[in-house]
Amino acid sequence: MQADLTSSLIINFIVLIIAIAIVIKGKSLRAKKSSSGISASSNETSTGTALIICGLVLGFIQISKLIAVFL
Repeated sequence: MQADLTSSLIINFIVLIIAIAIVIKGKSLRAKKSSSGISASSNETSTGTALIICGLVLGFIQISKLIAVFL
């Protein structure tokens, strides 16, 4: 049973790190848009926003799973 808990924690932390990386990538896409002067309706802006939202949702899910493990 201990190995199952440990592997679950490792997987949850890895997915949480991936969620943080997705948010960072989304923010860099949006920053790239603002520096190049592209209009707000460009693909890079919408892709950046979508990555930020997906990363935040994934992060909240993983944090709630980690809280559930420790309670």
